[in-house]
Amino acid sequence: MRAAWPGPLIALVCGLLALAPAAASTGHPPPDFEAHYELGKAGITLGAADLRFSKPFPGRYDYRLHTRATGVTRLVFRSEVLESSRGRITADGFRPDVYHYERRGDDDARRAELRFDWRDGEVVNDVAEYPWRMDITPDTIDRVISPLQLMHDLEERDPADTQLVYRIADGGQLKTYALDIEATETVSTPAGRFEALRIRRQDPDSDRYTLLWCAPALDYLAVQVEQHENGDRNFVMRLARVDGLPATPD
Repeated sequence: MRAAWPGPLIALVCGLLALAPAAASTGHPPPDFEAHYELGKAGITLGAADLRFSKPFPGRYDYRLHTRATGVTRLVFRSEVLESSRGRITADGFRPDVYHYERRGDDDARRAELRFDWRDGEVVNDVAEYPWRMDITPDTIDRVISPLQLMHDLEERDPADTQLVYRIADGGQLKTYALDIEATETVSTPAGRFEALRIRRQDPDSDRYTLLWCAPALDYLAVQVEQHENGDRNFVMRLARVDGLPATPD
């Protein structure tokens, strides 16, 4: 039997944020890009995550996330997760039409597809074992598009606004999260040093929280993400390389 990819690390990557569009804006989407991250704990690299954003047609987006173990970790944890979101680009950011999830390589292998019906204001999950249908608000999104939506919202926000509130359709629930913009700091990553906004997302049901550092020079792409719990830093994700965004590190 193969070992399962650690649940908290999956949650760190696949649930980096939980976002939905902010106030209407006239912002433009970023250029097509790819971002590659290293995932680790206590100085040990455990895995990798790859983000890919493209605009296959005018007004449409395709966004993909691939998370997997790497190196010696892969000898123990063989599972990997692939997620994708396709939909429309709007003045408010990104509105998903279809979200796909696939976990493979271990005993927890499964697939899911969410279809967003904006005319009737609901989302339908096609997983046969746990089918569900749920009403959604106009600003609901899926979880994988979260980092891209955050990039949009940070670019368009009023500097006086220090909190962003978001909604996401996940697991048969419409979940709401608040992100607090705390400070501007310089962080070092394998891709270089970046000036970035430090943002906190507190788990409402525990002392667990997530810190993100989003770099204005990279259209507010997250360059570092940390998960903390019980006073310790559990996992960290750092940008290793980015292709397609216009800036270079400091």
